Amino acid sequence: MKRVSIVISFLFILINSLQAQRVGLVLSGGGAKGAAHIGVIKAFEENEIPIDYITGTSVGAIIGSLYAMGYTPEEMLQLLLSKEFGYWQTGTVEDDYMYYFRKPDPTPEMAHFSIDISDSLQIKTNFLPQSLINPIQMNQAFMGLYAQATAKAAWNFDNLFVPFRCIGSDIYNKKPVVFKNGDLGEAVRISMTFPLFFKPVWKDSVPMFDGGIYDNFPVKTMKEDFHPDFIFGVALSTGKSKPSDNPYNQIETMIMQETNYEVDEDDGMIIRFDMPDVSLLDFQKANEIMELGYKRTLSLIDSIKGRVHRKMPIDSLNLRRKQYKESLPPLVFKNIYITGVSEAQQKYIESQLHRDINQEFSMEEFKRVYFKILAYSKIKEITPKAIYNRLNKTFDLHLHITMSDEINIGLGGNISSHQANQLYLGLGYRYLGRYAADMNADFQVGNSFSGVMLNGRMYLQTRIPTYINWQGVFSYKRYSESQSLFYEDVVPAFIKQHELYMKLKLGFPFLNRAKAEIGFSYGQLNDYYYQNTDVSFADRDYEHSRYNLFSGSLNIEQNSLSTKNYPITGVKRTLIAQYVTGTEKYTPNVPTEPTKNNTHSWLQMKAHWEQYHELSRLFNWGYSGELVLSSKNLMENYTASIIQAPAFTPTPHSSIVFNEAFRANQYAAFGVSPILKLGKFAHFRFDLYGFLPLYEIKKHTEILENNYMVTLPYYGKFLHSFQYMGEAAFVVHLPFTSISLYANGYSYPSKNFNFGINIGYLLFNPKLLD
Repeated sequence: MKRVSIVISFLFILINSLQAQRVGLVLSGGGAKGAAHIGVIKAFEENEIPIDYITGTSVGAIIGSLYAMGYTPEEMLQLLLSKEFGYWQTGTVEDDYMYYFRKPDPTPEMAHFSIDISDSLQIKTNFLPQSLINPIQMNQAFMGLYAQATAKAAWNFDNLFVPFRCIGSDIYNKKPVVFKNGDLGEAVRISMTFPLFFKPVWKDSVPMFDGGIYDNFPVKTMKEDFHPDFIFGVALSTGKSKPSDNPYNQIETMIMQETNYEVDEDDGMIIRFDMPDVSLLDFQKANEIMELGYKRTLSLIDSIKGRVHRKMPIDSLNLRRKQYKESLPPLVFKNIYITGVSEAQQKYIESQLHRDINQEFSMEEFKRVYFKILAYSKIKEITPKAIYNRLNKTFDLHLHITMSDEINIGLGGNISSHQANQLYLGLGYRYLGRYAADMNADFQVGNSFSGVMLNGRMYLQTRIPTYINWQGVFSYKRYSESQSLFYEDVVPAFIKQHELYMKLKLGFPFLNRAKAEIGFSYGQLNDYYYQNTDVSFADRDYEHSRYNLFSGSLNIEQNSLSTKNYPITGVKRTLIAQYVTGTEKYTPNVPTEPTKNNTHSWLQMKAHWEQYHELSRLFNWGYSGELVLSSKNLMENYTASIIQAPAFTPTPHSSIVFNEAFRANQYAAFGVSPILKLGKFAHFRFDLYGFLPLYEIKKHTEILENNYMVTLPYYGKFLHSFQYMGEAAFVVHLPFTSISLYANGYSYPSKNFNFGINIGYLLFNPKLLD
């Protein structure tokens, strides 16, 4: 009986010792390779191997923190592959939150800098961005992702679903920093803030960066903080990088300090992954990388079970995880505290929030307002923090605002092989107080177009967001081509257009991602031309048509195209309805011919639709349509009529040549664009367009006294003409400019082909009748 008691006591002690066995998981940094961590965790869970503690650096901190606050492997993989994660790592704003109402008109800007005039004693210039990736997404996303777990843990990482540590780098004191308490989102954000890619996170007056710089494999932290019985390390780097032509890998090699990727055999085991073909931001490969981590871990599972005898049944784990998630406080805000701005600016920001009947607002409402007030305004950056208020069981929202007291200067234009060389200078200033206002001046000069545009916009504090926009525009456009490109015999070889107008617009949001504008404008248009080429230009002045016009318009537009020229994603829709009235004054270039005056009034409607879809990883497909309907009468002569007719110019090249075959007062047009993607920045496309004038503008020539030749216009038969154009282009979209090598052809003039290159953007001032 005594022997039985001894055996039972021994078994009881053994069972207790097995139950006390604790397992620590150490996850290294490595960018997109971190999806392998998910595979390791998945294999552990399926084989009932417990994970009691986690330490991680960089992407290891992201995966480790997600698991530490109750995410399953499937949920983590889903997050890495989601569109939202793509927005976070690129800094782009998803279409649903693009505040198009405040989006300025596109310009040919390729680079910009700013002059800080807030301090009268000095002028500061900033030419380079502080990071390659805009922090606008990461700032709000990490707060929303981690706020609830931070609140439940009471700022102590030991109180998470799984106790957790992550590593940051203090580059001023040249040492790693271990985060064990505080704001979980801020700690993880610091741990993955890779230099150059992301701005540093300032903590205790020190800029903090990616923990992998000094400790990319935090085994030491695991031992010192948790003292586990068994450590399983996952190393995504060997510490000895091979030469690579991938710029991301080269930057990683330059920045990261030497790290010891080892786990002593007495302490546990390590699994290593060598993925030389995976760069820091290849998160689109997350699924296959996760599978690699899963299968490699399964190959070691018997050895792991030989060292870890304690089991964690998956049902029990999932029950605990469910209970943990259900205990998280709801992410609802009530109090808001704003720093870094004046009292008037604070009131402006608070006025944008829509609260419910309890004076509370959700994360979704904050996200909407966050992107709204950052959109093209004087606010440079918002750093949000959610702090749980246990008294009223809601979160207090703390916003630190970074303002920009700067004059913005934009430089750009276009370098071309085909008469489209342009220089652009833009000056801008933004004001924010009890109201917001933007003021801009744009200047362009080139051999095709020159112009000035002054633009002022004030946003009113009305129930429905509204702005008043004042615009003053002067444009000078010159068409100069060989005769064969323009017309047959009697059509002008040289055309000059001067346009001067003022426009007042009232704008407001339309539906979710569009805006509407009601506009009134008055201006003068001057066309200088020859009605025939059979004259000596040195002996004969230009003929002159002058128009004094008043216009009232309604414009509805939406534009989410990916780039200014040659987009491959997004949609653009516009609908413009105009009433135009005014006078035409025609002055011939023959002194014996009298000046003629006419009065015109007409209605005009233009609808445009352009959209692109992703068919696969390699192929996109675009299509477009345009319809113009007008009650416009013909002008005094054919040349004047065709110059003032709306033009179909879907490509950059077609916007700088004057082709009468693609002009009409009423027309329908369409286009298709198959696109082959050659990487992140390059693509090859073929654009094919058809043009169908409802009534073609035709000409009849008469010879008057003194052999003066005049071309009289008239409308042709209904749907009696069809024209087409096609262009093949190799396009490279860089962060600051666009490069396109193109070849195109037009159905008229026949056998007209063009080849060229553009570096930059061909964008001109809007016209009075746009």
